[in-house]
Amino acid sequence: MQKLTFFRILSFILIPIALLFLFMDFFALLMALSNPTVLFPVFLMAGMVIYIFTSAYFLLVGIDRKQVLNPSLKDWIKVNAYVTLFFGFQFMLIALSVFYLNQNDLKEMADKVMSAQPNMPKTMTSALFLTMLRGMAYFFFFLAFFLLIHITICFKLLKEHAGLFSEKLAE
Repeated sequence: MQKLTFFRILSFILIPIALLFLFMDFFALLMALSNPTVLFPVFLMAGMVIYIFTSAYFLLVGIDRKQVLNPSLKDWIKVNAYVTLFFGFQFMLIALSVFYLNQNDLKEMADKVMSAQPNMPKTMTSALFLTMLRGMAYFFFFLAFFLLIHITICFKLLKEHAGLFSEKLAE
């Protein structure tokens, strides 16, 4: 029962994050119309958002209300969970690379980024940039950690509640 409670807490933590990524994904999709190289990150973000919402639907309608679910929902959850795993590992790699970079290397990188952006406001210093970079790294790390745990628990719950996806009952 603790597994289900933890899954529920993680789901409700991830839903607002999914809404934020849905909003960002919409604008990234608009950018992808003029730049097709942006389509892959758009696909990854969409997969994560779909996974979070379909797993929340599985939790709230299937497990809590004990309603029979369409078998295709299980497929949607699994496929988008694999996409989300890839996305989560990417987030983890980004965060760990920021964490393990030498302080001098980070400072040098921040200086290069700041010098490459001549229209940057004067209030944006390299120290502020580094603080923001570290903040994003922590956000990415914990998001990836929560996603990986959520997916692990979700797969276990899908096995335990496989009867909710019965085709005979869904008809």
